Amino acid sequence: MNLNARLNAAINSTNRRNFFLGVVNGSFTQLAMNFTHPSLVLSVLVRTLGGSNTLVGLLSAIRFGGWLLPQFLVAGWIQPRQRKAPIAVTLEIVRVAIYAAVGVLTYTLSRSNPGLMLFLLFALFSLSRLTAGTGALARTDTIGKIVSPPQRAAFFAARNFWGGLVAFGAGFLVRYVLDETHGQPFPFNFTLLFGLSAFCFLAALLIFGQVREQPGPADRPHHSLKAQLARAPGLLRGDPAFRRYVLVRVMLNMTRLSAPFYPIFALEVLGAPASMVGFYLSAMTLARILSNLLWQRLGRARGNYFLVKTAALLTALEPLLAATLPWIMQLGGLTVERSGLLPAYLFTAVFLVAGSTQSGRSIGLMALMLDIAPDEERTSYIGFVNTVLGFVSLLPILAGAIIDQIGFEPIFFTAS
Repeated sequence: MNLNARLNAAINSTNRRNFFLGVVNGSFTQLAMNFTHPSLVLSVLVRTLGGSNTLVGLLSAIRFGGWLLPQFLVAGWIQPRQRKAPIAVTLEIVRVAIYAAVGVLTYTLSRSNPGLMLFLLFALFSLSRLTAGTGALARTDTIGKIVSPPQRAAFFAARNFWGGLVAFGAGFLVRYVLDETHGQPFPFNFTLLFGLSAFCFLAALLIFGQVREQPGPADRPHHSLKAQLARAPGLLRGDPAFRRYVLVRVMLNMTRLSAPFYPIFALEVLGAPASMVGFYLSAMTLARILSNLLWQRLGRARGNYFLVKTAALLTALEPLLAATLPWIMQLGGLTVERSGLLPAYLFTAVFLVAGSTQSGRSIGLMALMLDIAPDEERTSYIGFVNTVLGFVSLLPILAGAIIDQIGFEPIFFTAS
């Protein structure tokens, strides 16, 4: 075997190793997020602690806003770094510590001082989202370096598939833990879920730390915060494809503003028990798994642009179904008084649609972003679009306040 052949074999081996580690990292990360899913599990915890729907909306705003808003601001600091993976690993350590701390606090304060527990939950969750968002920017840039463009759609599809598979099982465990007749009593049930999340985040960071990242160029300029903000308009003016991409992402995120309130609607209007959240989580995850292969095929056959267009169309149907399905059930005589939990189980259709569209969006949008962004500006492109989306993600706070005043349906119709 000549020298070139040996070099190519070593490169291919490293690429396969990085691909595998990236997929496993994604699986553990999704598993961790599902044990304490903000829209399904944490929203129920907030209501259990006495929080309003406005606070449920704030939870969603923090989930996305805290993750997205700082990314463009820190991109100027991350972009010139030759290696991005160590940044991601360091920030993940902070997230592990936060989730472990929230688990302990939930057990010690939830009954004795629920008001203080709510405050600490939101404060620590905000910190975790800020660190996770900054770490995700470094991680995504790393993935852009270690996964070649032809493999990116397949890479994100594999992360979704295997992550969805383990998260599907997590849904049943969440249902068992939250069912106080068979699982654990409150607040130990939520403490256990936070502990499982912390463990899985720890496994994810240890795995990602094994990725072999080649150092980038050493001469990339460092942009101050002021300079980074001044560059923002130029990024949009100079790239029409990026402009269209940002607009599509904004519209899709506005469509999703009703999502945090689906489980609250099921619990408070359809009479579902808290353990039903685990069932919804499993259903949503199963839809992600099954649709994942279809989205991957669609991306290969028609390209990432067509994949994103199709996922966007189906995303608009999700809140429309949430608004109309209860009305259709009522017309058919399927009320809570007459049919028990049947309406709550039929409402699972909303989560099936949500899971399938989430899979399409996550595969198509991320692959398309990496295709559009120039290598030397990839961190700034990703950070800019995510910071813009961070402002849009604050809308669920307003949505929660409106729901407290006039009910769920107007928000569901508006989102569609």
